[in-house]
Amino acid sequence: MEEPIHVIGHKNPDTDSICSAIGYAFLRNALGDAEVRPARAGNLNSETRHVLERFSLPEPDLLTSATGQRLILVDHNEVAQALDDIRHGTVLEVWEHHRIGDLQIPSPITFHCEPVGATATLIAEQFFLNDIKPPPAIAGALLAAILSDTLALASPTTSNKDRRMAPKLAALAGVDVSEFGAELMAARGDIATRSARDLIEADFKAFNFSGHRVGIGQVEVPDARPLAQRRAELLAAMDEVRAEQHLRLVLLIGTDISRRGSHLWVVGEDRDLVAQAFHTTLSDEGAFLEGCMSRKKQIVPVLETAFAAVKTAAA
Repeated sequence: MEEPIHVIGHKNPDTDSICSAIGYAFLRNALGDAEVRPARAGNLNSETRHVLERFSLPEPDLLTSATGQRLILVDHNEVAQALDDIRHGTVLEVWEHHRIGDLQIPSPITFHCEPVGATATLIAEQFFLNDIKPPPAIAGALLAAILSDTLALASPTTSNKDRRMAPKLAALAGVDVSEFGAELMAARGDIATRSARDLIEADFKAFNFSGHRVGIGQVEVPDARPLAQRRAELLAAMDEVRAEQHLRLVLLIGTDISRRGSHLWVVGEDRDLVAQAFHTTLSDEGAFLEGCMSRKKQIVPVLETAFAAVKTAAA
């Protein structure tokens, strides 16, 4: 039997990262590639665990090293978000919906990237393009990933392709899109009972902005007031994460779905640069960004532009 090919998402995996890996591995198996199997690069969060339990899907195997491994990457293509030794693995494909990152691959590969709300939308599309109907469990997992990443199709990252795909998958999974979306939001857990570190790290990604490593966590909840009440605790934990991971800045985006905006808290250097980039004032209580709900579309590009401008000015 051939050596396995692992389909794997980013560190601190979210529902899109896990379910896209499961879905794409299943598709490749159905197409005759028996050596392809799903993997994960970290522990599951409460929402993802709920999804796998609901659809009776096994948890992907934990992969801690890329060295000597054949890999298909889903939901990421930046070194800071991949397995630490990703350069010592062989990346065969990338399926992605974020910006083009800094992963250097020596040989031509399949690299599929589109500005959709979730990688799972692209994986689901491949089922239909290959005339393979995903079974209910796989359809449900892919739908969960789409609804999770798009905040039940309410995020500004939601594309028409996401909106078309969701009801098709819901019909196959035997669920209602609106009801299932609300179920997923509830499965994220009670803010009051989760530790500050868990809230920060559950959906945390590191980025390289013009040579500066910046970590950004995001918590998306129907009502962010309980999150704001824990501001002091969160800031202390953010500082711990910054020191441990040697980051220049750590941002936490507390997205309030009902208000359609996000709280912004920042620790580290260049807080003034962040405030200027978002045209706001960062008080001790942080700032609230009206209409801001997407890290991918409304946070990362702004910071990337701000740090690039500073680098250009200093040159």
